[in-house]
Amino acid sequence: MEHEHNLIEIFSGTEIQVLALKYELEEAGIEYMVRNDQAAGNLVGIGSIQAGVRILIEEKNMEKVTPILEDFKRRNKF
Repeated sequence: MEHEHNLIEIFSGTEIQVLALKYELEEAGIEYMVRNDQAAGNLVGIGSIQAGVRILIEEKNMEKVTPILEDFKRRNKF
């Protein structure tokens, strides 16, 4: 059985910002994936201060995530 997951990036920021948004997604029962380009680069010795931390979700959850993300950005002045 094949599973197709269309992941889309909903947020990119610092690790602290991502931790705050992750908490809100967990409270709403929304599954997500975190992609930490800085940490990955550091593991192989090519880390960059410009690399960000990203949150990805399945596209099918976008309708549920939109109000959470808009409120998060409004409260945090993004």
